[in-house]
Amino acid sequence: MNQPTNMQSARFEFPGRPLPLARRLAVHNRVVRHIRHFMEERLFNEIPVPALNAPTRTWEATGRFYLDGMIAQGFPAVWCESECLPQEFESMNLRLSGFKRMEAEMINLGLDELADLMETLLKSVASDLNADLLGGRQVTRLNHMITTPHPRITYRRALEILNGRGINLEFGQDLNWKAESSLCRFFGNMPVLVTHFPAQLRFFTTRLNAEDPTVTDSIDYILPYCGEVMDGAVRETNTQNLREALGNQEGFESYLTLFEKRPLQRAGFGLGLTPLLQYLMGVENISDAVIHPLDRASMPATLLSNGGAA
Repeated sequence: MNQPTNMQSARFEFPGRPLPLARRLAVHNRVVRHIRHFMEERLFNEIPVPALNAPTRTWEATGRFYLDGMIAQGFPAVWCESECLPQEFESMNLRLSGFKRMEAEMINLGLDELADLMETLLKSVASDLNADLLGGRQVTRLNHMITTPHPRITYRRALEILNGRGINLEFGQDLNWKAESSLCRFFGNMPVLVTHFPAQLRFFTTRLNAEDPTVTDSIDYILPYCGEVMDGAVRETNTQNLREALGNQEGFESYLTLFEKRPLQRAGFGLGLTPLLQYLMGVENISDAVIHPLDRASMPATLLSNGGAA
């Protein structure tokens, strides 16, 4: 019998088998439809956002400018579904050509309320999937997740836990996959929300914590099997603070002027669809959660030249 690799044993306590394409497509469609319904029920307005051509984990790869632009126009809650098309067909080193992302922004939302919204969304999506789609084993796993509160810990507390488990990270270092996996296992293979990341790791739009300006009002939602799936933050409202955070970076003037005359308290999150599907299906490789016809890297050149049409 083959022994699991270190990565397998660290990240996948209950790996499932890849689903057939038809069921994978059905899960994908159910999840996307449910997210849309979830947002509509909470009176979020969907905002059209173009495909984004930028490296992942950068400002340019988010729909934030479009969402905040609509909030500045008077919409209290907005969301978008976009596809980031990273340069050189690279996405988070996972060899995916496109990275589909859902983002939401809402006024008068604090960090605790944002965490509640993110947890409610995850549990709501999972509750809409049945054994016919996922199989009984995965539904049993998800039912435990749905009925159990998800641990919420600060970044500093996360470092204490990790150092006690032999993973030595210093304050200011981001959590790598090994650290994320260890945190999930520490809490019984449950999703974990880590808050208040160091200021040096922030986007310039993330607000510094009022009581401790060395950290930010931010959240990473870490799930077993796939690591970080959602990231969120309370937004900085002071334009001068935004300019200082940007330093000498140029090209942000149109964004900075959105709230100069009327600062608005707001917060939001982004969700990576493919890693979410990986967690829900319980599969070892993220490529097994991709609907391959949507993955441009796997499409023949003849289809790409025709815009992906058969």
